[in-house]
Amino acid sequence: MRKPLAPIALGSYLTVLAGTSLWPNPVDGQGLLASITSEILIFTRGISWLHWIQYNQLEALANILLYVPLGVFLVFFLPKAKLWLICLVPVMVSLLAEGWQRLFLPDRYATANDVIFNSLGGLLGITIATSIRRWLKSSKTEH
Repeated sequence: MRKPLAPIALGSYLTVLAGTSLWPNPVDGQGLLASITSEILIFTRGISWLHWIQYNQLEALANILLYVPLGVFLVFFLPKAKLWLICLVPVMVSLLAEGWQRLFLPDRYATANDVIFNSLGGLLGITIATSIRRWLKSSKTEH
């Protein structure tokens, strides 16, 4: 990722993350996200090896995927930070978002599962980015 684009990508991602986490209506309500969710579930039911996917599995996968970029950005924007500290950030961000939902968004459902799957997504992103960074460093030293 080119350096001038990185802050724009981060800002765009954080906007999506905040909007998704703090939107006052649940995804399974009405509107565009509910329509997309419904279409994905219809699509998966039409494929024999994906027919087991129901709303709960789709929500868990979406929570994981939503936080993967957070982990990636943390590793690349904070290259000198301690890994254990970086690993805490997705957990804390998720706890903050779910706490906000619980306290201020009565139509949203804050759950421990959301915190778990969000955190797993962030940790997966950290793992991917750390692996890429190590691979890039090792390929530079070989040449």
